[in-house]
Amino acid sequence: MIDVLCIGEALIDFVAHERGDTLVEAARYNAATGGAPANVAAGLAKLDRRARVIATVGNDVFGEKIVHDLETVGVICTLRRDPDHFTTLAFVRQKLEGGREFLFSVGAHEQLLPEQVTAEDVQQARILHYGSVSLRTPQSRETVLHAIQLAKEAGVVTSCSPDWRPGLWPNPDDGRATICEAIAHADILRTSLPDLLFLRPDHEDDYAAALDAIGFAGRLAVITLGKDGAWYKAGERTGQVPAPTVKVVETTGAGDAFTAAMLDCLLDFDLTLGDMTEADLQNVMARACAAGALTATGYGAIPSLPDDAQIDALMRMMKKMSAGAAN
Repeated sequence: MIDVLCIGEALIDFVAHERGDTLVEAARYNAATGGAPANVAAGLAKLDRRARVIATVGNDVFGEKIVHDLETVGVICTLRRDPDHFTTLAFVRQKLEGGREFLFSVGAHEQLLPEQVTAEDVQQARILHYGSVSLRTPQSRETVLHAIQLAKEAGVVTSCSPDWRPGLWPNPDDGRATICEAIAHADILRTSLPDLLFLRPDHEDDYAAALDAIGFAGRLAVITLGKDGAWYKAGERTGQVPAPTVKVVETTGAGDAFTAAMLDCLLDFDLTLGDMTEADLQNVMARACAAGALTATGYGAIPSLPDDAQIDALMRMMKKMSAGAAN
C-alpha cells in the first residue's frame, strides 16, 4: 500500500544565490531536484510515509540526479527516462523585495504518458496528489486527468497544490482555466495567497468566496499566507494559524513542505475530517506551517525538507515562546 501517489513534474531547480531584478548578474546557483509533486513525495518520505512519484525525466545526468535524490530520501520512483527530451530545468530568481520568479527550460516533464499510470497504481494509494505545471500541454494534461478519474472511480482521495508560473503560459486565461479545472477535481486543496489572487483577484478579502468562485467543492482547503501562517476551511469550519518566525534563506519548496506535513497528519486521522476537533485542525495546520518555515531556511527544497524530529523541535520552541509572551 502507498500512502501518497504523486504525479506530475520532476525537474532541476537552479536557485540563484544573488537577489536582483534579473538573472543577468547571477553567478552562483544551487542545483536541487524539484518540481512540486516530487517535493511533496520527498517531504512525505522524510516523514516516514510511503510515497511514490510518477513522472518523466530526460535520459541524461539531471534525470539521474533526480532519481538519486528522490531514492536517497526514500521515495519510490517510477520515472520514465525519455531519450528524446532533456530533463526540464527551472532557473529561480530571488527578487530584492522577496518572492521568486521562474525561468523554465522546458523538456521531459511535459512528456508524461497516459500509459505511465495504471488503475492498479492508483488503487494502491490512499491519496493521489497532483499540481498544475504538468497540465500545460495536451498529452501530460490527459495523463493527470486520467489518473484523477481512476482515483475517483477507486474512492482514492485527491489532493491538489497548483502553482501559477507565468513563464509557462503565453495566455494567462488558459492557465487560469486549466488550474481551476484541476482544483475542481480536488478533495484537498493547498494554494498560496498570490496564486489564489491570480485566479480570483476580485476576492482578496473573502477567501471562502474565492474558493467558491474557482470551483472548489472538496473537503479541505488551505491558503498559505507566508509569514502570516495559513487559513483553512474544513466543511463549514474556518480558522487561521500563525507561522513561526525563522531566518529565511529562500522559499522554494516551502509550500510543498506544508502540503507534505499536512497530508502526513491527515493520514493519522484516516483522512476523516469529521472526526477531527478544532484543536486537531489547528495542530495539523501549525505543524504544516512549521514544516514550511523550516524548508525556507536552506537552499533547495529537498535538502531543506524537515523530518519529524525537526518539526517537533520547532513546535516545542514555539510553545515556549508563546508561554513566555503570555507571562
